[in-house]
Amino acid sequence: MIKYQIAILFIISFGLHANPILDEPAEDILRAVRLSRIPTVITSLEERAIQKMESNDLLSAREDLKKAIQLKHAIGMKESEGNASLLLQISKLESRLGNRCEANQYSHLAKRIALRIGVNLGAVALDRAVIPETRKPEGCIEVSWLKE
Repeated sequence: MIKYQIAILFIISFGLHANPILDEPAEDILRAVRLSRIPTVITSLEERAIQKMESNDLLSAREDLKKAIQLKHAIGMKESEGNASLLLQISKLESRLGNRCEANQYSHLAKRIALRIGVNLGAVALDRAVIPETRKPEGCIEVSWLKE
């Protein structure tokens, strides 16, 4: 049993550092990686963020999710189910970090995308009312790195 746990730990730690391009800023990734490979990089960032969340490295997980969202926007997947899903993930992560305001903003963005493209993201599609484009949670500063 201990050998199995050590093997899993080794695989996870190797996986977290196996691809150095993932540690680069989104702009550098876009310059260094062919456009056809960007979806693979996004998937790798999502997987790495999940691993980091499981190991309670929430700040690093947030950075990976931010990069994945920025890359999706850069390749034209802003209005996609995958981007809405990423926004929901980062919303949950921000809630765990105690950043309720940011969590609400990400959640609202995910809801708007889901309503526009007509997908059901679980609880997101329960409220079919139109969400005004200018609506922001009261008392919140706009998330500076993400512009809709």
